Amino acid sequence: MKLEVRNLKKTYGTVQALKGINYTFTPGVYGILGANGAGKSTMINLITDNVSRDKMNGGSILFGEDSAEEDILKLGKQFRGLVGYMPQQQGFYEDFSPKAFLKYMAEIKGVKKIKTTDDNGNEVVKTVNQQIDELLEVVNLTKVAYKKIGGFSGGMKQRVLLAQALLGNPKILILDEPTAGLDPKERISIRNYIAELSKDKIILFATHVVSDIECIADKVLLLKSGEIIATGTPVELIESMAGKVGEITCTLDEVGELQKEYKIGNIRQRKNGLALRVVGDELPEEAVKVGDNIDLEDVYLYYFE
Repeated sequence: MKLEVRNLKKTYGTVQALKGINYTFTPGVYGILGANGAGKSTMINLITDNVSRDKMNGGSILFGEDSAEEDILKLGKQFRGLVGYMPQQQGFYEDFSPKAFLKYMAEIKGVKKIKTTDDNGNEVVKTVNQQIDELLEVVNLTKVAYKKIGGFSGGMKQRVLLAQALLGNPKILILDEPTAGLDPKERISIRNYIAELSKDKIILFATHVVSDIECIADKVLLLKSGEIIATGTPVELIESMAGKVGEITCTLDEVGELQKEYKIGNIRQRKNGLALRVVGDELPEEAVKVGDNIDLEDVYLYYFE
């Protein structure tokens, strides 16, 4: 199974949101990192066919389960039936319960019986109601399955959106800021579940929260101003930062001056002052270079701050 993006471009008025993206996705988790306005949502909306490509030289998006690939526009409904999409925001009928909403979305998507496999690799056929009950348990909404969504918190609504994206056991799962509004425990639970799904799915996980994808992403794409500026496994990206991360012990008054010249990350209180994280190709002379505890946050700071 392969999803291939070739020279993908998108222009809004005079703003070029995507400037020729090229990438091939196979089963696994792909963390798509970038600041607001980097092009993450635009790329997702083109892949889900919610937004039209540029008419002239807009590129192509190809999908194939075997060797043959076809453009998703040609595949049409057949491709859309393979995709589960969780947008950043979605309107709800406030009087719907999670269970009613998922039944409604299953009807819209044309989801009937779902074929899946059990832990022993045996094929199992489940009804829509069975899958809905399982998904509500996964996103920890079983106890409020019949409550009105209008009274839910933002985090609870996010979990409802994730459940609807998983309806029908899609082969391609596209998540746009899926953990927004979730508390730390919920974030960990959802991340772990997404990691479990990645064995036979292509999962695109767009976020600007580095910790969401550091432990589960097979590959990370860094988007900036409509272009992929770096890509690799989390380990590869972290290793590329060798010699570019340091720490300085300083006073609060010195922090402001350092911020004018360097990219500053975490600031921690220590007995002898503040421990300041500094990232860049050139570090202050007094900085002690960090070796073993570089992380993806440092990568993000290097490219985006």
